[in-house]
Amino acid sequence: MIRSVVLAGLLIFIYAALPAQVQMEKDTILLEEVTTTAISKKYQAGAKIESISPDQLQISQEGGIDQLLMRFTPIYIKSNAGGLSSVRFRGTSANHTSVNFGGINLNSLTLGSADMSAIPSYLFDGVDVQYGSSSAVNGSGAIGGSLALQLKSNWTNGFKIKSTISQGSFGEQFYGAKIFAGNGKWETVSRLYYFFRENDFPFKNPYTGNVEDRTPVNDRQHGARIENMGLIQEINYRFSENEQLKSSVWLEHDWHQVQPNMPTNLKYIRTEELDNKNIRAWSEYKNNKQPLKFRGGLGYVHDMQVYDNDGQQKIGTDRFISEAEVNQDFTRKFGAKAGVKYQYIVPEVYSYSDSVIDYEQHLEAYVSAFLKIRNRLKLTVNMRQMYVSGFSCPFTPSVGAEYRLRSTEKTGIKLTSNISRSYRVPTFNDRYWGTQGNPNLKAEDGMNYELGGNLLFAGDDFKTDISLNAFFMKVKNWIEWRNFGVWQAQNVKEVESKGIEFQSSTDFQMGETLLNVRLNYNFNPVEAVKDYTETGKVGQQLIYSPKHMANTFAMLSFRNWTAYADGNYTGSRFADDMGNELDPYFVANCGVSRKINYKKQLFNLSFSVYNVFDTSYENEKYYAMPGRSFRISLSTNLNIK
Repeated sequence: MIRSVVLAGLLIFIYAALPAQVQMEKDTILLEEVTTTAISKKYQAGAKIESISPDQLQISQEGGIDQLLMRFTPIYIKSNAGGLSSVRFRGTSANHTSVNFGGINLNSLTLGSADMSAIPSYLFDGVDVQYGSSSAVNGSGAIGGSLALQLKSNWTNGFKIKSTISQGSFGEQFYGAKIFAGNGKWETVSRLYYFFRENDFPFKNPYTGNVEDRTPVNDRQHGARIENMGLIQEINYRFSENEQLKSSVWLEHDWHQVQPNMPTNLKYIRTEELDNKNIRAWSEYKNNKQPLKFRGGLGYVHDMQVYDNDGQQKIGTDRFISEAEVNQDFTRKFGAKAGVKYQYIVPEVYSYSDSVIDYEQHLEAYVSAFLKIRNRLKLTVNMRQMYVSGFSCPFTPSVGAEYRLRSTEKTGIKLTSNISRSYRVPTFNDRYWGTQGNPNLKAEDGMNYELGGNLLFAGDDFKTDISLNAFFMKVKNWIEWRNFGVWQAQNVKEVESKGIEFQSSTDFQMGETLLNVRLNYNFNPVEAVKDYTETGKVGQQLIYSPKHMANTFAMLSFRNWTAYADGNYTGSRFADDMGNELDPYFVANCGVSRKINYKKQLFNLSFSVYNVFDTSYENEKYYAMPGRSFRISLSTNLNIK
C-alpha cells in the first residue's frame, strides 16, 4: 500500500512537473513560513538548543537524520552501512534520546529507540537538537538529549512543486517531491520520497580467519541492500491569524537486509531482512485569540516490524494519544503554561502473553513558567509527573537561568545554567519479553547539571557566534541485558557522564562572496561508577562512547555558485567490556552546486564526493563502511498557477 502510493505520486509529480513549466505564472504568493514543531526555548532557559542550518539540511537531504547529525554536530552515531543507526548523546545509549514529531515520540515502545537512518532528512524543513536532559519537557527517555523534526506552514497561495532526483555510487537512487497547494487560508502539502541503495561497495577485509597473517584481502559487501520510502500528507487551515488547525499523516516503509559482518561476508550465503511499516498521524488545534491560549492535539501511531519475512515474528504497537495545554503571558516578563497528555498503548508482540500485558496507559501532567528581570536575567521552571499503569515514575523538575552580561549592537555575552532531573520507563521488551522480561525493573533516574557561555560579535563584514558548555550527568538504575544464567534486563549500574562542548559559527562577507565556517568539539569521559551486580566493568569508558569528537564545516557562496567541505573526527571507542578498541578515524566530504534560473524558475545542480580520502574504518566492530563515493543531484523549485 505505502509502496504503491509513494511510487505513483513520485512518477506523477516529479516527471510531470518539468513539461508543465510553460504554463507557470509569476503571481504565486508565499507568505512567511512559520515553524510549527520546533523545540521551544521560551520555557527552557539555560538549556543547550541548536537548529541545524538550512544549508546543512539541503546538503544531506538524500540521506537519513543520522548523516545530518554525524557530519554537523558533536553527537556520536553508532552505525553500520546496512541501514541501522542509533544516536548517543553525551555517552548515553540510543534509548536515552527522544525523537519528536509533533506530539509523537518516534522511539519504539518495544525496542526503545528509533533507527536514525530510517528518518529521511528530505521530508522535514528543519531539525532542532537539544543537548542534555529534558524529561521535564519531553517526558520519558529524554536523558541524553532530544530531537524535534520540523514542518513549516507556508500558507501557499497557488501551486508549487519542489523535486529532487539524485544518483550515486553503489547503486544509490533518490527521488523526492514536495507539492504545495492552497489559497492562503487552507493549504495541502504532500511530501514523498523513495531511496534505494544496492550497497555493494568494495573494501579491504582484514578478518580472513588466518591469525598469523592479517593482511587485508579485497572484498565486496554482500547482502546489505536498503529500500526506504515515505509520505507525509499535511492539511492545514487557518480560521484567522490566531486560530489554526494543522494535521499531518506520515506513512513510512523501510526495508533492509541485515548487513553481514566482515568474517561472514567472506563466506556469504544469505542474510536476514528487517521490514518496518509505520503510520503516524498528528492533528493539532491552536487558539491564541484570548489571553488564555489553548492548544489541543490528537495522534495515532502504528509501528510494526517483521523479521526475515516471518509473519509469526511481529513486534509492534498501536498508540492513541491526546494532549491539551493552556498558557498565558500575564505580562511581557512573566508567563506560565499547564497541560496533560494521555496515551493508550496496545502491544502486538509474538513473545508477549496476554495474561501479562493487554494494554498500558500513560498520563502526564506538566506545569512551566518563565520570569524576566530587568531584561537581563531570565528564569524558568518546569515540572512534570508521569503515571503509568502498574509502574512507578519519578517526579521530574528542571530550573534554568540566563544572564545577559553584555548586550550592544555589536557584542553579546550570555551566561547560562540549568539543572534538570530525567527518567526513562523501561521498554515493553525489557518488562514482558517471554520468560526473560523483568516486570520488577525500576525507571532509570538521572540528574543533569549544565553551565554555559555564549559570545556574539559582529563587525562590518563578519559575525561570529561562539559557545562553550560544561555538563555533568549521573544516571542511576541504568538498564542492561546481561546473562545471569538466562539473558534478562536488570537495573545494573550507575553511570557518570561529564564533559565540555565547544561550538562556533563565523560568517565572512567579502563583496558578493559569503564564507561560513563552523567548528564543533566534544570531550566526554563517561563511565560506570558503580555496578549493583558486581559483574560489569567499572571505571572504564563506556563502549561505543568516544572521549573525543570533532567536526568542521565550511561553505563558500558566490552568486549562483556554492562549494562546501566538511570533516568528522571520531576518537577511539571500546567495542566491548574486555578492552578491545576501535581505531579513531577522520572522514571528509565536499561538494559544489550551481543555481540555474530558467523562465523565472529555479533549478539546482549539485555534485558531491563522500569519504574523499577513501578512509577505511569501522564504526561498529567487524562491520565494513563504504570508501570514496559520488552523488549527482538535480533539484527544482517550480511555481505554478
